[in-house]
Amino acid sequence: MKSAYHLNTYFNRPITRLFEFCAVPRVFFIMLLVASASLNLYGDNSSIHVINSGDRLSINVLEASELNGIYSVAGDGTIDFRYVGRLLVEGMTLDAAAASLKAQLEKSLFKKATVQLEVNEYVEGNLLILGAVRNPGLVPYKGGEVITLLEAVVGVGGMTPRAAGDQVKIFRWRPGGAMEREVIQVDLKAMLTEYDFSKDQYLRPRDIIVIPELGDAGGSSEFLALGEFVSPGFYAHTPGLDMIRAVVAAGGLTREAQLESMRVLRPDGSGNYAMIPVDLSRLFGSADMTMNVPVMAGDILFLPSSVSASGGRVYFLGEVENPGMYPLPVSGETTLARTILQRGGMSKFSNGRAVKLQRTSPDGTQQVLIVDVEDILKTGRFERDVPLQNEDVIIVPAKVLSLF
Repeated sequence: MKSAYHLNTYFNRPITRLFEFCAVPRVFFIMLLVASASLNLYGDNSSIHVINSGDRLSINVLEASELNGIYSVAGDGTIDFRYVGRLLVEGMTLDAAAASLKAQLEKSLFKKATVQLEVNEYVEGNLLILGAVRNPGLVPYKGGEVITLLEAVVGVGGMTPRAAGDQVKIFRWRPGGAMEREVIQVDLKAMLTEYDFSKDQYLRPRDIIVIPELGDAGGSSEFLALGEFVSPGFYAHTPGLDMIRAVVAAGGLTREAQLESMRVLRPDGSGNYAMIPVDLSRLFGSADMTMNVPVMAGDILFLPSSVSASGGRVYFLGEVENPGMYPLPVSGETTLARTILQRGGMSKFSNGRAVKLQRTSPDGTQQVLIVDVEDILKTGRFERDVPLQNEDVIIVPAKVLSLF
């Protein structure tokens, strides 16, 4: 049972000791165990599990075995399914995704389609729990596990006596690949006092849970830095604070930071957050001071990594000017020749007429495409260019020199 696992083994703390850490009545803990045990009623997770980007789905269509295989959910929350195209599945339950795919197949291909869908491999991630809890920090979490907000808070020691339990917030990526998080506000205090667990929330990998302190529910004297900062966390707000000073206070930026995708979440006073995009590459790369926006008390600064801010990644090897990993954008089509050109082109020793693209097909088999990139770039015939997909490997070989 996953719930008992989280409460006892997963957090490496005996259940009896949790009474010492939880700032809640003992009767609440008994009620929590009863509520957690009720998860057994669900049996399988098909009606609970929500598909996340990064999951790998096993899909079988009874009427067309050539469609059967493993499909990865891309960074924009879609799968690329033959005859259907890109289908958004992130945020759906397994049953809902199967029904959506069935409807699309019956609309364009079959009179009746039989679709079986299950998760072959769950994405791994973390929960980040911050604020007025006993042991804030990262909690490892797989998408296939079942854990609720209440369980997660108890698992990190419970709330402190200064916690504003009626203003707990969950920040969650919006489906579809946009660099935005929705804000879910939960009244944990009411759950504890009224024993009403119906408003509890199932958590997902990469959720951020923030529990403010009493008298500081809006973060009236602090700002929060999340993501690819060297030292993420809460920091004191000072008069005249701007983006440069806030970045310095958080220890600077990591190498994995996607500077163009910085977002500031600002409380609007009604329990919601306005989103302000900030391009740190313009601020620190070209000294564009319009990006040095003021940082207000209560702001949440979120800076994603290159991978999480992208629709996947591809790898360039061999005779290119800038070999290495390249993140794919979450929207729009990225093609081979254009990307090589964007990354500085091929080296003078390259054989651009035999660029090799290695790709894993949905059924797990390896495909190799040979592309004449040199001809595409010379003639400008980009209609012959090849769209890139997540995890493609591009190898640009060297010319074979002859002495005769």
